[in-house]
Amino acid sequence: MVLFLVSGVGFAWQDLQSRINIFDADSILGPNRPGDDLPDSYEGRAVNLLVLGSDTRSGDNNVDNSQGSEDVAVARSDTAMVMHISADRSRIDVVSIPRDTLVDIPSCTTLDGETTQAVTNGQFNSAFANGAGTGTDPSSVVSGAACAQRTVEDLTDIRIDDFVVVDFDGLSTMVDALGGVNLYVEEEISDPDYTGLELTQGCHTLDGATALQYSRVRHGVGDGSDISRISRQQNLMSAMARAAQSKNLLGANELYDFATSVLEALTVSKGLSLGALAGLGSSVQQVGMDNMNFVAMPTAEAPWDANRVVPTDEADDVWEALRNDQPVPDGSEGSDGTTGGDSATPSATASPDTGSTDGPQTEEGTDGHDAADADTPTQAATPTQDPQAQASQSAQAAAVASAAQQCE
Repeated sequence: MVLFLVSGVGFAWQDLQSRINIFDADSILGPNRPGDDLPDSYEGRAVNLLVLGSDTRSGDNNVDNSQGSEDVAVARSDTAMVMHISADRSRIDVVSIPRDTLVDIPSCTTLDGETTQAVTNGQFNSAFANGAGTGTDPSSVVSGAACAQRTVEDLTDIRIDDFVVVDFDGLSTMVDALGGVNLYVEEEISDPDYTGLELTQGCHTLDGATALQYSRVRHGVGDGSDISRISRQQNLMSAMARAAQSKNLLGANELYDFATSVLEALTVSKGLSLGALAGLGSSVQQVGMDNMNFVAMPTAEAPWDANRVVPTDEADDVWEALRNDQPVPDGSEGSDGTTGGDSATPSATASPDTGSTDGPQTEEGTDGHDAADADTPTQAATPTQDPQAQASQSAQAAAVASAAQQCE
């Protein structure tokens, strides 16, 4: 009987392990990375993960009937977050990097052995596209994620231990596996032409399809900028974390079904085995939502391009804090609607949609990608560094956070 039970657990574990799309990207990340002397084990040290949302339209991700269009021919990192888990497992900081940030993108190697050209002052989300090339297969996705990882390491001087990639279909599947998520919508959303999302202000329970719309929407809400969309993506991620923490899976079958649905939605680097994911999940559970902080990397309008942003000195302070495993400094609060105000990031005014991935596009960039990867306008950003404005935004976000708690 004992042998039967142990064998059953072993087979189940192997089956779950096989559900994860794990790839070894170490060979293409190159030498001289930050933290080369760190041990492979996560135990007893801070962990930094790069969470990427891919906007590929291949297969089940063709959510807006734009598959095959040259505008969405390759995948970009539509969402990028650095997730820092403190060494004592008492705190988690999640820092979003705006896709329109101008950064230096290093030369990258792909799993196929190709080498990409380095780019000076390239748009951040094009790093993923540079590595992925024109492919949408898993090998291309991993190559794109590895190039984005190298770009983040060069930007932050922080060792990224592993990456996680979730595409459109994966996000929708994860939300449905959680039984939906409850969140507070800060302002009315009306976007009939792009995502089709219509939501009133207040508490809502979103299923997978609606959650995907919410994470992508930028028309008919706010100022129409990609930076304002970060707040909604962080709000959704926060809601997903709360749902996962509160989920009560009593039966073995229910637990197994939930695990398979979530694991199949992920593409990860080799350090995130099933055991590592289970350990990290336990750590997140112990930290709790009160000690999970969502922020956006502080940026300002690029002096030479009003439609792009660059990291500020405050951004350096954020990355230094993570390098030293310290809390993110005050004044860098996020605007996720649950944990603080996006006081260090610029606001933006709406402009014609030449770079959104919300729906079918018509304007192509000069490099063959969509206009979000070219030098065409996607937003007009203006810095909001005034202390009074920061305080006002923080107070507004605190009110949203209070309202969000009532949605649970």
